[in-house]
Amino acid sequence: MAQDRLDDALQEMTREAVNPATLDAARARVWEKLTNAGGAGCAEFRPDLLSYVSGTLTGGRRLLLEDHISRCAACRVAIADMKGERRVIAMPQRSSSRWRRWTTLAAAAAVAGFALYLGRDTIDTWMAPSGPRATVASISGGVYGLPGGALQAGASIGDKQLVRTSPGAHVVLRLADGSTVDVNERTELFVTAAWSGQAIHLQRGDVIVQAAKQRRGHLRVLTRDSIASVKGTVFAVSAGMGGSVVSVVEGSVQVNQPGRELLLSPGDQAASNPGLTTSVADAVAWSPDADEYLQLLASFTKIGDRIATVSSPLRTSSALLPYLAAGAFVYGAVPNLGGNISEGVLAAEQQAAENAAFRTWWTSDTAVELRRIVDRVQSVTSMLGDEVVFSIAAAAPGDEVPMVIARVQPGKRAALASDLAGLFAEAGGSSPSYSVSEELMVISDSSSHVAWALNHLGQGAGSPFAAAIGDRYQRGAGWLVGIDAGPAIEMASGDAPPVEFARMAGLKYLFFEQRSPNGAEENEVTATFQGARSGIGSWLADAGSGGAAEFLPADALFAGYVSMREPGQLFQEFTTLMTKQQPTFVADLGQFEEKLGAGFAANLTAAMGTEAAFAVQGVTVTGPTWVIAALVNDAAVVESSIGKLVDACNADVVPGDQTKCTVGQETAGGLLWKTFKAADLPFGVAWTFYGGYLVVASDRGTGERAIATRSAGTALIWSSSFQAQLPASAGLHPSAFAWLNTKGALDIFSALSPNPAVTKLVAGRDPVLLVFDGKPEQIHLASRTRLSSVVIDAMLLGGLSDSIRR
Repeated sequence: MAQDRLDDALQEMTREAVNPATLDAARARVWEKLTNAGGAGCAEFRPDLLSYVSGTLTGGRRLLLEDHISRCAACRVAIADMKGERRVIAMPQRSSSRWRRWTTLAAAAAVAGFALYLGRDTIDTWMAPSGPRATVASISGGVYGLPGGALQAGASIGDKQLVRTSPGAHVVLRLADGSTVDVNERTELFVTAAWSGQAIHLQRGDVIVQAAKQRRGHLRVLTRDSIASVKGTVFAVSAGMGGSVVSVVEGSVQVNQPGRELLLSPGDQAASNPGLTTSVADAVAWSPDADEYLQLLASFTKIGDRIATVSSPLRTSSALLPYLAAGAFVYGAVPNLGGNISEGVLAAEQQAAENAAFRTWWTSDTAVELRRIVDRVQSVTSMLGDEVVFSIAAAAPGDEVPMVIARVQPGKRAALASDLAGLFAEAGGSSPSYSVSEELMVISDSSSHVAWALNHLGQGAGSPFAAAIGDRYQRGAGWLVGIDAGPAIEMASGDAPPVEFARMAGLKYLFFEQRSPNGAEENEVTATFQGARSGIGSWLADAGSGGAAEFLPADALFAGYVSMREPGQLFQEFTTLMTKQQPTFVADLGQFEEKLGAGFAANLTAAMGTEAAFAVQGVTVTGPTWVIAALVNDAAVVESSIGKLVDACNADVVPGDQTKCTVGQETAGGLLWKTFKAADLPFGVAWTFYGGYLVVASDRGTGERAIATRSAGTALIWSSSFQAQLPASAGLHPSAFAWLNTKGALDIFSALSPNPAVTKLVAGRDPVLLVFDGKPEQIHLASRTRLSSVVIDAMLLGGLSDSIRR
């Protein structure tokens, strides 16, 4: 009976009379919605449809067009017309059979569901809140809303209304969600809204966005070739003819660019064209609030410095290493971070009291939400053991299982499970899966991977990789990351230089460590090889005497030293390697030596010694002042080789014309100095031989100072600043080092481009020293400089140099 009543009701609905005017009005409204779904955006993208259909539209433009097509039914219809896919299909006659009726209803439901799926973005747009998309918070200069005219403070900006700033103009927009957009001169943009969030369409120019915490969805900034998505952060976006650049001041930003997807952190940049990369400081320099952004960076730097002072005792064993899963090729271990988090919160509170810019951010909705999550994390860490381990295991080809494991404090299983659930819920996004027992916490990215991990824990504890990790613990472990290079190289795609080098060098394991062996933080990288080092991996000597480094002055801006194997042997290996890469290399070398004499390269390399040092001391109007000191076995052969090079340079000079290359000489301080000068260069090169070393400099005065430095024992390597940065794990006879006097380099630039905020940052920069130590089966790198400090130094140096060029 119920089926009969349903059929009768359907029949009555089909026979019901509808007012024709009402039906026409409804039809017109629906048709208007469908045909105008693309709005103003259609006019921008319609010229690209034909290229898209033919497959010739590529890169960022194709990415943005596909994003538009997903939202615009009208453009999808136009593409279907171009492809000839639109057809009129005769509908079959209705059957009176109940089965046929149910089939028809089911098909209609499926079509309706499919239509809803395809039109989800259009529906998302229709459900956008009403009202203006933004208001003008502050304004200076000529700013226009098109169509329309000049904008004033307090003016409303409608959906897709174009905002354009004139030269010298500046405007701050406040979006409907509370976010602010700092807009530079010569910039064009418009704002759209949907239920899932607002979007800033940057046509050209520069903006700095302080994104409010999003209640739902993301705030997006779209350019022709990039999409930046955030929930709450401070970041800058620039768009021009050369491409787009996204720079992060605070928080994190998800960036989609052609062929890649990145998650950026404070201080990071993503450029669609690598040549556009500068620095975050430079990216925000145009804003009247640039000092505020630099002060934010300074506060984050100080917080990082404060956290770095929290050191945990070195662990000489691990209760978690025996749980290493089968197929694990990445292993990371850190001490329980509860103390670091507490110290970070205290440092942030102190910065809020000292720095007005940071105080404003610290009291914002974003920071309040962050503190809530930090409180959850602190609660979780208090219920874990003294170590947390992260690892990646290969479950099957193409299926890598990431996992985090930690011991659970006795009696804390239920409380830990509850806090994990709350933490992941507050973090939002796709929550990971986890398992908590009385003994162990296991977290992975899916429930299936958690199940796999639980079934394979401990099966990799007897592997050679686990034994190598155990050796790192025996010497005392702080922060530790180990990589089994064999599986990692097999998974790496392409022939990127680091991967190719690892293959050729026979890399076995790679370890990254942060330790405090004598109370001072040290960062170490250890590359272990399969047997004794060979090929490229063996070019670095096992030890160095440091004699060449004694010529380097203590005030050098940049300096380096290296001890190698015999240059003659290295040249033979280099020739073999180059021949494999380029079969014509030997023939090309032979043509070169026809002009210089047979065996020229082999004789010259055999005459050189195994050590060399280099320093840049300053910058003058003619270029940098520099010096090189290299150990020499046979000075006569080296001098003869230089003469052959000069003769070859002048070989094609017509008699009577000026020679291209000249060599002059003079005696000073009991040494014979020679000077090489090329006709088309404004500077020359001076050199002499002293104490078994070839000393080459940008000018004779710089060379004489290097010799005086060695004689007086005032070299860089004996200075207090160098010794303070020398890692305890560097050994007695390091094989190489690289030195950067960060403050000295930054002082030069900051003096040319004074800025109080930058000057304050520069004053606290420490030098950077990287020390290399070779052993028969490994190369070890150590430094007391934190990576975060290197990032800040690079940002400051890049930003200052760019501002000077402008």
